[in-house]
Amino acid sequence: MDSEAELIQMTRLVREFALGAVNAQSFIDTYSSFYYYEALDGHEVSSAIHAEDRVRLGPAIELHRRIQEEVVNRISVDPEFSFEALKTAGRLTASEARELALEICTDVGIEAVLSAVRPA
Repeated sequence: MDSEAELIQMTRLVREFALGAVNAQSFIDTYSSFYYYEALDGHEVSSAIHAEDRVRLGPAIELHRRIQEEVVNRISVDPEFSFEALKTAGRLTASEARELALEICTDVGIEAVLSAVRPA
């Protein structure tokens, strides 16, 4: 990843979404596929995080993995679909996505994550 500033910005965005300061559509539009795009999973050697940084950034990487896989990949903000259709498809409503994001932030400890990713 080129900039830890972007990691901080996206981590703050996750927190703002979880706390209700950002609506689901704005969150999805801004976050997009951040975890995959920045290769936080290490799938691209050229953008892989150095081993010493991986330890320090591990909680942030886990936060973003969970947000991407459990929230972003499953949320639907399309008003055309009924609640029943979303449930059948395994999708989340905006409010369910927010609740899950808050749960993930609590599990991972988002304030500790933010403290760890801030440059020394």
